[in-house]
Amino acid sequence: MAKGRRVIRQRKTLLVVGEGATEAAFLNYLKRVYCSGKKGPKVTVKNAHGKGPEHVLDFAKRAQRGVAFDHVVAFLDTDIPWTAALKKEAKQSKIELIGNTPCIEGLFLKMLGKPVPAVSASCKKQLSIALSYDVLKPSEYEQWCSLELLDSLAAEDKHLYRLLSFYKV
Repeated sequence: MAKGRRVIRQRKTLLVVGEGATEAAFLNYLKRVYCSGKKGPKVTVKNAHGKGPEHVLDFAKRAQRGVAFDHVVAFLDTDIPWTAALKKEAKQSKIELIGNTPCIEGLFLKMLGKPVPAVSASCKKQLSIALSYDVLKPSEYEQWCSLELLDSLAAEDKHLYRLLSFYKV
């Protein structure tokens, strides 16, 4: 290498598709926490606007067309079971499926140290009681969802651990 030349390393790229607005807000908060400045991958967050796991996967497939992302992740609830065909299609499309059991609100309840109901509607209701912040605003997450809390919970929650591992590449 010639003297004086700098080696420029290209940042990895990550597309993360959230099932809905709450997931997208959380994913954008993670982007701010783990990938600010030049650290971590260049993250693109998209909102699939719900409609079930098949729609989220299809949305992720369409979102990656024409762009060569290093990793593509679909972050969705598990309240609607994932079929074998869905998992196979995701694998063939090189899209990592990461679930929230039963939903993102359940993950938030776990972060707050609260019991997690088995049904999504109950999780949403319990979270509205337990949390006074707007989960649709990434700026409000820093009030209750610290880096330390995320890393601590990731040690116990394999799905959160897997999600964060993409942000820490």
